[in-house]
Amino acid sequence: MDKHNTIICENNIPIVVPKRIMVLAGHPDDEIISCGGTLLKYQAFGSQIIVVVATSGVGGYAKNNQKEGIINQRKHELDSVRSALKCEIIELDFPDMDINREKISKITNLIRDIQPHVVLLPHHSDFHRVHRNLALISREAIYHCSTGKAYGGYERNWTPLGVYYYEGPSCKFQYIESSVFVIVDIEEFWEKKKEIFNIAYLTQKEVLGRVMEWAEDTAILRGNEINSSYGEAYIPETTYTPLKLLLV
Repeated sequence: MDKHNTIICENNIPIVVPKRIMVLAGHPDDEIISCGGTLLKYQAFGSQIIVVVATSGVGGYAKNNQKEGIINQRKHELDSVRSALKCEIIELDFPDMDINREKISKITNLIRDIQPHVVLLPHHSDFHRVHRNLALISREAIYHCSTGKAYGGYERNWTPLGVYYYEGPSCKFQYIESSVFVIVDIEEFWEKKKEIFNIAYLTQKEVLGRVMEWAEDTAILRGNEINSSYGEAYIPETTYTPLKLLLV
């Protein structure tokens, strides 16, 4: 039976530390842009971080002459993130994010095998099709893991203790109807998050300024809501996974 650590942080809030956190990312870089501070914080607490990247991000180029070398560059970038976060990265290499049984089965059984206590995923109303479809696939996978035996699930049920949607440039939470937000204080980890993104994601230079400007403005906004300098916001998904582990 897995056991969780409980620690007391500097403002005397008890924190239950999950043993395993799984992040589902549509492209390489989603995990740092949206969740980087949270991942660094919980990694420092002792959580094992597993980043699952659905696609290669081959479309992430701004000029046509950049396309040829981008796949190898993306691999190099993921290696940099793996080293900086001391995390496991699983590349699914889906050629597209069309919703089908094969992808649902793959993610369902990945969750069953890894048994994450917390799952972070994009929101199902995200404007970006890759993020949106990954969210829909992952929601169904979590449903199968928690409630059924589809896709080889006999005696393999697994219900995460917390499932959270993360915020991103193509899914700003101020446009989503939700009365419940969880904000993680990342004040101590913001500079490290920015450093990793600037070093690791070299192919993002054309959009780096815009993306990081959004990330910093949003982190300051979320931080202000919890009397901190920087924060990252999440919306809990509790339909089939009652919230039993709170991120702080």
